[in-house]
Amino acid sequence: MPPTKNVLSIKDKMEIINVFEKEKISVREIAKRFYISKSQAAEIKKNSETIRSKWESGANVHQKRSFIKEGGSDIDKICFDWFTKARRQNIPISGPIVQAKAKEVAQKLGVLNFAASDGWLNRWRIRNNVAFRSISGETSDVSSMDVEQFKAKLPSLLRDYQPEDIYNADESGLFFRALPDKTLRLKSEKCMSGQLSKERLTILFCINMAGQKEQLLVVGKETLSRPFKHLSLNELPVDWQSNNKAWMTREIMTTWLTQLNRKMKLQNRKIILFLDNAASHHSHMNFTNVKIVFLPPISTAVCQPLDQGIIQNFKIEYRSLMLQHLLPKIDSASSASELANSINVLEALYFIQTSWNKIKATTIKNCFLKAGFPQTNQNVPDFDDEDDKFQASYRNLKNVIPFNFDDFVKIDKVVFTEENSIEIQVEPDLAEMSDSDDETIEEIAEPIVSYKDAFEHIALLKQFAKDDFIAFNLLKNVETHFETQLLKLNQSRPKQSTIIKFFQPN
Repeated sequence: MPPTKNVLSIKDKMEIINVFEKEKISVREIAKRFYISKSQAAEIKKNSETIRSKWESGANVHQKRSFIKEGGSDIDKICFDWFTKARRQNIPISGPIVQAKAKEVAQKLGVLNFAASDGWLNRWRIRNNVAFRSISGETSDVSSMDVEQFKAKLPSLLRDYQPEDIYNADESGLFFRALPDKTLRLKSEKCMSGQLSKERLTILFCINMAGQKEQLLVVGKETLSRPFKHLSLNELPVDWQSNNKAWMTREIMTTWLTQLNRKMKLQNRKIILFLDNAASHHSHMNFTNVKIVFLPPISTAVCQPLDQGIIQNFKIEYRSLMLQHLLPKIDSASSASELANSINVLEALYFIQTSWNKIKATTIKNCFLKAGFPQTNQNVPDFDDEDDKFQASYRNLKNVIPFNFDDFVKIDKVVFTEENSIEIQVEPDLAEMSDSDDETIEEIAEPIVSYKDAFEHIALLKQFAKDDFIAFNLLKNVETHFETQLLKLNQSRPKQSTIIKFFQPN
């Protein structure tokens, strides 16, 4: 008697597909080994690509059947997209809230007689792999089931790729002018729109498992482009894009992916790219040389290599460079606003690129391992936090900066980087540095008899070189050298001018 047709999960089917591909055995032998019918084995082999796509998605791999009624799949998907978007913002979501949202979606879609019952909620949770504790609203929740499933999939996902072809990309917001006196009010503030967005840049980072880095993509407000409006964008050290919110959009992401695909095609390479499952990351295009895999929802803190220390180390270096730049200007500045506005976007791009250049290949490799990516035959030395140069940057500045540097580094940790429908009011006093769209022009003195005078003359030369980024970059190297020398000089003195002068509350 032939075997009856068993109901198999996606995980079961992937196990069969892997045996097909590795052992090259017949349908008859597969059916015998897994106690299924020959027709079922043949069907799995025929639909292997579709099954693999489901396996690589965030779907529940243990689910065996779907009983979603007509129109239900749309409700299911829209509710899940809405849920993941809200959870990325650390907004508490309960079961009744999901049910209310489902009813609202059904009404808009014209789906009649839809009841968002407790049974529907439980099935929706299982289909989308949402843990009960994740739905309760704990801000630090990461589903251990999602993480375990993702790590179990990795060997299968990566089997055809070398370390240099395994990529991760993600955005982070950067308050590029933020001063430490704003730390308490900006920390964990969800920057949505309005005045604060003038001070924000969105940066797209991209790395691979071999420790290599792609050119940064920086998105700023259109009005912030004024300092280099006569400058060729090809001369900038980053890929510059702009819009009225300084947000990543689906159009910008699609353009970037198209360029990455073109680059890999010219190099005759095929890569796998891991992305956060953000709305702006979904492109309508299919790429021949870039395979996109989305990380499980609300799991990037654990599964994403960039979140294991790479972006944070970048920001430590950026804040350190910025503070070294500001220290010599304290005595001549009349207010914190004037001090902050001495950093224009061109200046910020220099700090951004310099900071990115200082990220080591060994740091990147270790962050892939920390995120659960399997060990390769690469020789990766042990990573010692105490020996890391970013800790050294912190120690060098700690003596001259009497405030919590860790809080200052994390000031923009939860800044939104894409369009969001949840409105959050910004306190009026946070906008005091953004009253004008124009970039501040520093006034320059005459004789060069001190570091202060030298910095003022360098500022004048940088204005002259605003349309020549090569010259601007050389001047920035000179300026950074002087800033480092001055910092060493200040550390050797018993009493120092303190940067806290402008960072104390009124």
